[in-house]
Amino acid sequence: MLPHIIPAPQKLHAISPQPLVVFTTTLHELAGQLSLWAPGAAARLTEAVGSLPALTTSPGQDLSGAAASQTAHAVLDASLPPESFSLVASAAQITLTASNTNGALYAVNALIQALRTEGVVEFSATSAPQYGWRGTMLDISRHFFGVPEIKAVIDLASQYNLNQLHLHLSDDQGWRIEIEGRPELVKLAADNDVDGGKGGHLSLVDYAEIQDYAELYGMTLVPEIDLPGHTNALQVAYPELTPDGIPRKPYAGIEVGFSYVHLTSPKTWAVLEDIVASLAKHTRGEYLHMGGDEVLKVDRPDFEAFMGRLGKLVNKHGKKLTLWHEGAGADLPPGTQLQYWTHDSNQENLSKAFDIPAVSFIASPAKHAYLDLKPVKDFPLGLTWAGLVNLETAFDWDPVQAIPVPGHLISGVEACLWTETIRSIDDITTMLLPRLPAVASVAWGSTGSFERFTDAIANHARLWQDQEIVFYRDPAVTWH
Repeated sequence: MLPHIIPAPQKLHAISPQPLVVFTTTLHELAGQLSLWAPGAAARLTEAVGSLPALTTSPGQDLSGAAASQTAHAVLDASLPPESFSLVASAAQITLTASNTNGALYAVNALIQALRTEGVVEFSATSAPQYGWRGTMLDISRHFFGVPEIKAVIDLASQYNLNQLHLHLSDDQGWRIEIEGRPELVKLAADNDVDGGKGGHLSLVDYAEIQDYAELYGMTLVPEIDLPGHTNALQVAYPELTPDGIPRKPYAGIEVGFSYVHLTSPKTWAVLEDIVASLAKHTRGEYLHMGGDEVLKVDRPDFEAFMGRLGKLVNKHGKKLTLWHEGAGADLPPGTQLQYWTHDSNQENLSKAFDIPAVSFIASPAKHAYLDLKPVKDFPLGLTWAGLVNLETAFDWDPVQAIPVPGHLISGVEACLWTETIRSIDDITTMLLPRLPAVASVAWGSTGSFERFTDAIANHARLWQDQEIVFYRDPAVTWH
């Protein structure tokens, strides 16, 4: 049997019909070589060795000679396409060739998955991503999730070759990140959530720890502060930012579109200056996501003027701008990314963004990539505002067809998990699995056969069970 690898490699071939046996000593040798230039890949492989069926011996069988003859090679080849890899796994050799550290991690992911495929034969694989931006978004504002939960999401996402972690850090319900010089944000605006619960926030030490962990496993953190709407919590901390001068109280609920800051007040821009400066200082990636969605009570010209000014502020502090696609039509700086999420807003201005120098679009169409939507109608978690997203819906779509944007402007794909109904790590994994691997396959550009994918998912579920990870048993899969 060929290995069950997700995302599926573009080229996957059997070298021979012989069952693949990989020796523990070979894996340790491979990890040792990788540690010199791909520490995340080495760490993942070393952690996996103990749980892999890598060596089975029969009573009286001496495989010491075979183990000694199996060689390991970890090769860095920068001439390959970015994040790509090739892998050869046979009795004679385990050879991993990668273009960079991320490619090495993805090759290790493929090797681990192969060794967990029952009856796998000797094989070779070659794979490269279609899209450079492959992300997952976690909303920690509606319900707060801290360092352990975020690390768990990184573990899952990086196993399926995703390379961006988008954290939604502010909304009406709570403010979730420490900002230098603005202690009121976490003192007054963080102790609440969508249920009126205790909330919480990330300190700058937490933020650095998350980035360290993300970088080890090939992911870049993208923080989002939502502006000018979704700002009730911000106004709890700073009443002077309200457009009517009336102080705000903490909000518990899931209504959207009711809040926005005073767009032109010097007091607003003084606070925003400090927020952007602090976020830019402590964020290692090149993008800051500044929201821009569901601003329902502001006239369009005023909104566009605000977003244009906000883009200049982000650039001033050395970062590039990401917005939800409602920002299209504003005077945005070169290199802006727009994240497309719904056909229900701002279609009339979308084409105006196509001429921005170096503009790009992230495909996150809710009908396919919003993993907070229920997989079936009576599911206990999730919402249904954009319909249902079952496993096949998350897997079987083409970004070029799914969003009204020229294909050459689409730079990536991102799955989103909003947390109005998500209260625990088990809730998170239930909504992500098995649908996150499906969206990851779209981002990698290797969807192929849905039947083959569901076979692979059934195999992967054994690992989730071994790790006691809670997941949804989508009826499209024949579960073991």
